[in-house]
Amino acid sequence: MHDLQRLLFTASKLGRAPQLLEGSGASSALSKIVGRSPRRVLVVASRRTVEDIPGIASLIRHGAHHYGLIRPNPSVDDALDLSQAIEELRPNTVLAVGGGSAIDQAKAARLLKPDPRFLHSGLQGNTSSLRTEPPLLVAVPTTAGTGAEITPFATLYRGSAKVSLDLPQCRPDLAVLDGELTLTCPDRHSLAAALDAVCHSIESGWSLAGTPSSRVYANAARDHLLRHLTHSAPPSPGIRWADDSPASDSPRHLLLLAAAVAGVAISQTRTTGAHAFAYHLTAEYGVPHGFACAASMSWIEAHASARQPETVDEATRAVVETLRRHLDGARSARLVNLPSLEGSALEEYVDAGLNLRSRMATHPVPIERTEAIRHIGQDGRLGGKSATKVAQKMPQNA
Repeated sequence: MHDLQRLLFTASKLGRAPQLLEGSGASSALSKIVGRSPRRVLVVASRRTVEDIPGIASLIRHGAHHYGLIRPNPSVDDALDLSQAIEELRPNTVLAVGGGSAIDQAKAARLLKPDPRFLHSGLQGNTSSLRTEPPLLVAVPTTAGTGAEITPFATLYRGSAKVSLDLPQCRPDLAVLDGELTLTCPDRHSLAAALDAVCHSIESGWSLAGTPSSRVYANAARDHLLRHLTHSAPPSPGIRWADDSPASDSPRHLLLLAAAVAGVAISQTRTTGAHAFAYHLTAEYGVPHGFACAASMSWIEAHASARQPETVDEATRAVVETLRRHLDGARSARLVNLPSLEGSALEEYVDAGLNLRSRMATHPVPIERTEAIRHIGQDGRLGGKSATKVAQKMPQNA
């Protein structure tokens, strides 16, 4: 048994992860999992995901219901819409298949009542505003990175503001980890998810909320992700980024396991600075979440290394340097466009991150506004000219 597998099954036994079905081809057992009553199953997946996975398509042909309104970075309204479908269909099992967006939407929707009047108190964890008997949730990730199949929280957006449903019962009941399902994932999504997992491992590892147990998981995930990214060439036009071998010990399957291990780590600590700043890039500029985390981590690690060098060990510096190479490769291959932040746009990004106190409270190194602006400018990946510097460059009669 691989060390990553051992860690995951230990976490499951301790209640820090769902029950697990893991291995190449594990998803072929889904029909047995849902039993003889596919009509009591609601599949939450995009149409493309259904088309790519014959076993899911077969369940729907045999009577399972399908909810396909999946969008990146689901809003609270998206969760309520799915909640209404659950209310009407009354499934015994919700089968969430896809990336973090599909799984998070399903995690929130199976708990939240569909009535908007209960939304605020439901997000606060008020049990009277949640379903008393939610359906079982089976999470089947098709990307390796988000950890949504493991964690007890769901990320949603209300406008440009990130909100979170963070409750023990938000964790799926079963996670199906099958590296074969990631083979059809486009490079853009594969790399973004992997960079998200890297940030999970780093942020949990240095979090002030960390414990000896959480650091074991965080460091194991980080070290495997470093090996994977080091042996994977940064993306370039015309060349697939990820390994396509379906074997259970393939790099792609182990990447999925490493992402899940990182999910166990952040389940115990939550994320810190890089995620705090990333949400604004996603909400305001549409930067995919993993790339937004990586762009923020790039300058945040440099800040931490300069301000408190003992906070960042050599392995973390190495994995961030590798993260930078892959992020830069993604930009060159046009897998992602990062905004060039100047003036008030830069300051809004910094303020949005600093004001997300739930994440910054456990960040290991205090970040001051002026320091953040300076390090962003030095890093250069997000621009970095403050409003003051922009004003100084403007003609006096402008």
